[in-house]
Amino acid sequence: MGGPGSGNWCRWSSKGTTEACNRIDIRYLKKQGSLAPGTIGTLSWSCGDEQTGSIRYLTCHDRIELIYRSREHDGEWEDVEYPVYFDETACNYGGTRKWFLCPNQSCSRRVAVLYGVGKYFVCRHCHNLAYSSQSENEALRAARKGRKIVEKLGGDPYSDFLPDKPKGMHWKTYNRLIREAEYYENLSWQYVEQWLGNFRAGIEAKR
Repeated sequence: MGGPGSGNWCRWSSKGTTEACNRIDIRYLKKQGSLAPGTIGTLSWSCGDEQTGSIRYLTCHDRIELIYRSREHDGEWEDVEYPVYFDETACNYGGTRKWFLCPNQSCSRRVAVLYGVGKYFVCRHCHNLAYSSQSENEALRAARKGRKIVEKLGGDPYSDFLPDKPKGMHWKTYNRLIREAEYYENLSWQYVEQWLGNFRAGIEAKR
């Protein structure tokens, strides 16, 4: 089978986002016990009730073999099989951490996640992918930070009400997080009001 790096497949003209792609996360595989040599399994992805993709894998001592079928632009289905090798680095407090080596022969970056775009699973750099947060404006970024804090407190990030103190959390910690959530919410609205002000000024200038 042809392996990654044998053609000009790895670059795209515009950036997609990592969140929109099927992904293989080595941390998830480790948590599931799937990095033990001899492990055979299947990874699948879905959107709602519809399955969007699946692959089989075989874990060896120094690599994981990815086995699946692929087709591009409504062409013929073809069998794809190639290895993704592991690398390890020492942790600060002992032990080691395992990584994927990007299977693109011209890359070989040490990464935790591989993304499926087109035929192969490679790192986000090879697929020219961006994180969705990189395309956020200041208002959306501030709002997202506020929602993340609310989620941490066990609340609904899209509700108008702040959550009560979680059981076991110190009041000092809870009050600090509430202040931070309120700060980011207010900051988000300040950016929105600033944008609206600039927008209105631009309209008036054209009159």
